[in-house]
Amino acid sequence: MGLLEKGLLEKIPFYKKGLPHKPILGTDFLDELKTNWGEEWGIKSAFGKIKKVMVYRPGEEQTDELIRQDYQLFNLPQGPTNLEKLQKEHDELVSALKAEGVEVIYLEPKKPLRGTYGVPLRSAPYTRETIVVRGGVIIERPAPAYKKGLEVFHARRIAELGCPILYTIHGKGVFEASNMVWIDDKSVILSTGLRGNMEGARQVETILRDMGVDDIHFAQLPGYLYSRRNQVGGSSGIFHLDMTFGMAYYGIGVLWPGGVGYDTILWLESKGVDIIEVPDEELLTCVPNLLPVSPKRVISPAAGKTVNQELKQRGIKVIEVDLSEFAKGGGGPTCLTLPLIRE
Repeated sequence: MGLLEKGLLEKIPFYKKGLPHKPILGTDFLDELKTNWGEEWGIKSAFGKIKKVMVYRPGEEQTDELIRQDYQLFNLPQGPTNLEKLQKEHDELVSALKAEGVEVIYLEPKKPLRGTYGVPLRSAPYTRETIVVRGGVIIERPAPAYKKGLEVFHARRIAELGCPILYTIHGKGVFEASNMVWIDDKSVILSTGLRGNMEGARQVETILRDMGVDDIHFAQLPGYLYSRRNQVGGSSGIFHLDMTFGMAYYGIGVLWPGGVGYDTILWLESKGVDIIEVPDEELLTCVPNLLPVSPKRVISPAAGKTVNQELKQRGIKVIEVDLSEFAKGGGGPTCLTLPLIRE
């Protein structure tokens, strides 16, 4: 018997030589996570350093003729985005992530990149389409037709990487990852509205509570009716929580207050969150969509000047990246990244 095998059996819980082995019940899945799955997948700390992130560089799906036939169907109230600009901005974002020591991996979907209804998945670069929790992920169920089916590409890639899929939103539940924002390691906000219903939110809540998240606040987001001129704000509503609210670090949040009910503001204040108010003119820059990359370091849209300055005054290192074309398409640094491992 080799040195590595010597005493191996004795390390197995409840092992007694020559006796029938008792099933190993009551141990934690996380105790076996790295041994079985190769990595400490998921989020250990809400604002810990991102170790591994998944992205998707914009491609031909952005220029599909179907998008030009109906901009509103594809969540482009201001018209199509420019592929060359998108790719340039994405490359700069990836460079910023790598400079922070983050391992960047790509979605690498099989072509054609089309979803449930046969339309191009033009939102693929906004990879925050999977809910990452401690120990693995929850596969979301998107709401709009132009995104449905993207979750399948995510599930395949995530399984290929070896990350555990802990749950999949199902039944009548609808919930998208950007409708969940961590406040601290034990507290989150889940929102309902245009991109999520209470059935979906309750499914996510069950998984979170099983993982020790004990303070969950439900927020309702305003929606639109017949007209939509901008991505967010005013009569265009708010389709994702992280388009109106984001956390830079423990106790430091960024909020456009028109996007949530007053009970949510009161709840945040009760949690001791120092709220930086987003000016109306900076909402469309997607500055609430900032991305914490490590303790007190965030990647933020360069156009959010007022908010970025407020963050700096609070001791936050702000890495500014031009993402104006992506803002036109409906997202910022958080939407464009899927941290699969956060230390």
